[in-house]
Amino acid sequence: MDRIREAIELAERSGVAEMELRDGEIYIRLSRSPAVAMPSAPLPQDQSPTAIQAMPAPSSPIMGDVCPSEHLISAPAYGIFHQRPAPGSPPFVTVGDKVEKGQQVGLMESMKVFSAIEADASGTIMELLALDGEEVDAGAPLLRLQ
Repeated sequence: MDRIREAIELAERSGVAEMELRDGEIYIRLSRSPAVAMPSAPLPQDQSPTAIQAMPAPSSPIMGDVCPSEHLISAPAYGIFHQRPAPGSPPFVTVGDKVEKGQQVGLMESMKVFSAIEADASGTIMELLALDGEEVDAGAPLLRLQ
């Protein structure tokens, strides 16, 4: 059961949508979809299955301070936020830059895997809310647009 708890905690921290765990005859698939994942192999008789429910994305306390004409770009998952494509190179965006929806504004590193963070709205960068190399939670605000 400890390994199952560890897998659940890892899935929550990393923000992955699905995860599979296989240990001998035990196979567990965790999913953040509304459906509950159940083991496909029987559990030992001394254990009973536990339902795993999807957790809603964490809300940010900063959201209450956003004006209607402003928009926050948030972290898609838990990881390390990078403002630059490589050390020593210029950042993707700086305060005052105009961005278009779909434009890359940063990178998210999770378990040594990098994924692009794209603007989900057009606007002007008003504030950088996360530092380069900062560890952030899923849903944490990264940039403020106007």
